[in-house]
Amino acid sequence: MKKNLLVGAAALFSSFLYSQTYCTPSFASGCTYGDQIDSFQIPSVAFSHTDTVCSTGAYGDFTSQSINLNAGVNYPFQITHGFGDQIVKIWIDFDNNGTFTDAAPELVATASSILQGNDNITYGNLSIPATVTPGTYRMRVGDRYSTDPIPCNTDGYGEAHDYTVVVGAAPSCIAPTAPTVSAITASGATLSWTASSSAVGVGYEYYVSTSQTAPTNTTQATGSVTGSAVLTTPLSNLAPVTNYYVWVRSVCTATTKSSWSVSTIFKTLCAVEVPNYTFDFTGGVTECWQRADAGTPAGTPSGNDSNWYEDGFLNNGYEGAMKVNLYSNAWVGRFDSWLITPAFNLSGGAYQVKFDYGLTQYNSTDPSSLGSDDLVQFVISQDGGTTWNVLQTWDASSAVSNTSTPYSFSLANYPGANTKFAFYATNGDVIDQNDTEFFIDNFTVENTTLSTSETNKIKDKIQAYPNPFADVLNITDISGVQTISVVDVSGKIIKSFNKPETRIYLAGLPSGMYMIVLQMKDGSKQTIKAIKK
Repeated sequence: MKKNLLVGAAALFSSFLYSQTYCTPSFASGCTYGDQIDSFQIPSVAFSHTDTVCSTGAYGDFTSQSINLNAGVNYPFQITHGFGDQIVKIWIDFDNNGTFTDAAPELVATASSILQGNDNITYGNLSIPATVTPGTYRMRVGDRYSTDPIPCNTDGYGEAHDYTVVVGAAPSCIAPTAPTVSAITASGATLSWTASSSAVGVGYEYYVSTSQTAPTNTTQATGSVTGSAVLTTPLSNLAPVTNYYVWVRSVCTATTKSSWSVSTIFKTLCAVEVPNYTFDFTGGVTECWQRADAGTPAGTPSGNDSNWYEDGFLNNGYEGAMKVNLYSNAWVGRFDSWLITPAFNLSGGAYQVKFDYGLTQYNSTDPSSLGSDDLVQFVISQDGGTTWNVLQTWDASSAVSNTSTPYSFSLANYPGANTKFAFYATNGDVIDQNDTEFFIDNFTVENTTLSTSETNKIKDKIQAYPNPFADVLNITDISGVQTISVVDVSGKIIKSFNKPETRIYLAGLPSGMYMIVLQMKDGSKQTIKAIKK
């Protein structure tokens, strides 16, 4: 009799669930242009709904498909789309009242798409609160182009799917929450999290990756901490200017571990360069070069825009140098444009800075001159960019050639460990007829202590270290290097660097032996064997 009552109650509950009248979302512009949920996968529970293309009316009722989840568990998911800039939200009607609340606890996931290769993919975490009562619920997945979808959507491009989820009881060991990263440097950071609500008898494990792919229950942790009260750990040996994803899990007993937490993402900072360093501006500047559009060398630059941009040196070709166009008229006011280098550690030797420069008329190779209050300055900072000293000024009185002119400056009096250089340009306040372009190329900071014979032999002494290496391989001197290629033992080129830097980042390579091929500027070639650990 008791069994019959339970079966009857379950049937009644299921009938109640599906008797609810849910709004049917719509998207005025539809999903036929790629703004669809083309696939929806939750790998940890083996749920995969693929190749669904654009549903009729931009809505698919897939409640005949059930997904088994547990309270208190985070589930990484991924969705593919036919077009980029998609925003995804997922809701579950935990009170079975026929509506989805666009806030926690019923809003269980928010994420946005990225371009990965040729694919537009949204990676995210679906988090079931530990307090949810086990039962059967309706889940809605909404996707909208460039704007947050809402449960009862009506506008925009996008699509929505409905599914059934069956939520089971929370496991005995629940993951920690709110992983965060602070104190980020070029090679390290500090990871913290909020303690698990479970009794954590052993400690916590964490997993660090350069991939968004979530770890599984069998994934080997990167590291661990012992003790339930230890809620932070340093992360070290990281590569500069790299995105990292981090997950944490509880180790409740020697044999019981939680699922992994939601992930957090952070990016390491640019490394401080130790010369020799050469940058030829092929492809413009990297993110370790900064731009600014406010302030003068008498103060501190600010902003993140600039009138410095890539073009052919002295208007020969279309790439490989940086230039600033200096002009003014009744519609163009004064501008202050900065191009700021990475930081350099100049404490370990005698160095000089050098580059090539020149001036032409706008969009021409013809000679020109700067306007009455036009100004270009080469400046230096020894405190990472807060205060600046002027090393060189070009103004209306300067006879700047329309052919390549070398510039060099001894840095013997500037031994700072956090030194930056910058090119500052302004068109001033006076409206002049001059319409000129100032160019720079081949920016170099190099050691000046080598003898002539040593300089002639420098390319024969180029080394790569550490060898074997883990993620980063350092090249001792790239001043004479045109390009760097990484070749595997089969002869296949794995990576190419057309703008060589002293550090090359190879964290994603499998372990094994590689050939580091250095194509020199004089036409010669050198090969260094390197082992990836």
